[in-house]
Amino acid sequence: MKITKFVIILALPLFIFSQDKNETYKNEKHKRMQSRKIAYISDNLELSPNQAELFWPMYNLYSSEMNSVRVNKKKVLRNYNKNQSSMDNTELGFIIDGLLKVEKENLELKIKFLKQFSKIISNRQIIELHQSEEGFKKELLRKIKKGDKRSSDYPLSPPPRTKNEGK
Repeated sequence: MKITKFVIILALPLFIFSQDKNETYKNEKHKRMQSRKIAYISDNLELSPNQAELFWPMYNLYSSEMNSVRVNKKKVLRNYNKNQSSMDNTELGFIIDGLLKVEKENLELKIKFLKQFSKIISNRQIIELHQSEEGFKKELLRKIKKGDKRSSDYPLSPPPRTKNEGK
């Protein structure tokens, strides 16, 4: 019994420090992925220096607010997944209302920021932004599905343009 307690006491700090390292690793990995996403988008948008100076702070704010909406959606879905078997019809209605509210926030944010982006970049660049975000996401998912989890293999630049894609 004393040996078991002794082993637990010795092992406890290892678990605590490994969790800290795991969080640090996740944060670093997320930052690397974000910087690759920015590079991917930059390659596609071909922003002038003046546009870039105005665009990136606004895009970072947009990304941050969109991330908040995604976190809220995950909370609603997590609540449903945790309690689905015990929920009655009224509670399920609240879940649906919560999901609709999150989708509405998502759309309102997109509209708000698209109006602001249109003051800085052209409509073509706005469409390129949307396509770049989707392209990055698809490429990232393709690499993950392929089992290639090394951060160095995350998409760094957009696929080459074909002649009929023109500018």
